[in-house]
Amino acid sequence: MGRLVTGELIKVRTTRTALGFAAASLLLVLASVLITILAGHPDTVEDKRAALNFGGAIAIVLLLFGTVGATGEFRHRTLAPAVLIAPDRLRLLLARVAAYTLTAIAVAAAMAVLTLVIGVPLLAGERGPDLATGDYVKLVAGGLLVAGLAVAIGVAFGTLVRNQVFAVIAVLVWVTILEPLVGLIKHRLLDYTLGSALSRVAQGGDDRMSLGGAVLVLVAWGVVFLAGAAVVDRRRDVE
Repeated sequence: MGRLVTGELIKVRTTRTALGFAAASLLLVLASVLITILAGHPDTVEDKRAALNFGGAIAIVLLLFGTVGATGEFRHRTLAPAVLIAPDRLRLLLARVAAYTLTAIAVAAAMAVLTLVIGVPLLAGERGPDLATGDYVKLVAGGLLVAGLAVAIGVAFGTLVRNQVFAVIAVLVWVTILEPLVGLIKHRLLDYTLGSALSRVAQGGDDRMSLGGAVLVLVAWGVVFLAGAAVVDRRRDVE
């Protein structure tokens, strides 16, 4: 299993896809921190936490990163050589999930350092109460967790759907359009939607659900997609 993960890691870091999404994450985090602090002048604990919420800025990006990476195997027909090496499709899927998860956590860790290096000095010049150590811990922990879980869900969904264009559009439509419509049916349902769970984990929980509860919701989404991907992928012919 270790060799499979290593092989998948090599594929991830030698593609332009990973570099492109890492650059997008960097730009989003920089823009989010600078605009929120310099233009918004946060003066409450909630606003200052939001200014340093790097996980919220990159969650959708990493969800798409996993989706594009997994569907790219089918689009560019690179899956067949991997299957020849590892005929067990489930092990190969789990290795791909692990490789993308490790990559996403590494990117999130870099974004956490960047956010703290830039954001903390800027917040020191703003009015209002300072953030406690626990606030920083929750933001960093939430950012790392949401990065790993988001990309894992993306890989599972991409493997399940296979078509790259459809998968990317489906993710964007679901998170930005369909989920708000679900809230119109019953507002409480929003607590268990994918986008809301990503946002809640990234910010370290809120008054409606703790960080642990939000993580469990995301894990449930991941298990559902991973189980579906494993079943469908096992029965699918390799092209």
